[in-house]
Amino acid sequence: MKQVLLILFLLLVVGTDRVMAVDASICNPGSDILYYPNGDLKSCNLKDITRLSGVTCNQLSNAEFYELGMLKSCVTKNFFNYEGLICNEYSAISFYESGKLEGCVLATRAEVDGKMCVEQQPITLFETGKLKSCSAPR
Repeated sequence: MKQVLLILFLLLVVGTDRVMAVDASICNPGSDILYYPNGDLKSCNLKDITRLSGVTCNQLSNAEFYELGMLKSCVTKNFFNYEGLICNEYSAISFYESGKLEGCVLATRAEVDGKMCVEQQPITLFETGKLKSCSAPR
């Protein structure tokens, strides 16, 4: 039993050392595929509906990545819930390198930092999570 736990612990420690870059096999063949100088995938059009960093990204849409493989942006296939904000399906979504939401199109009205933000309009946040901009109701 101790050996199994030791092996699992070692696999966990070794596996969390570096985030693996995204493999270009997710890209639509024949589409433009961009790489970072180190060979990691920078952006491409997705060949299938693909789950990336917790987001279901739509097929044939462009996906961008940070150098360590975290999702930078894509077009969502489904609604995406982020700390009480509901980002719309089939719309652009973007993240900071830390994984925190940078912006999306709201699916529903939301109150953020005391300001009401309307549905079907973009919202952008600072990396701290504080409101950067959104459209107010008329």
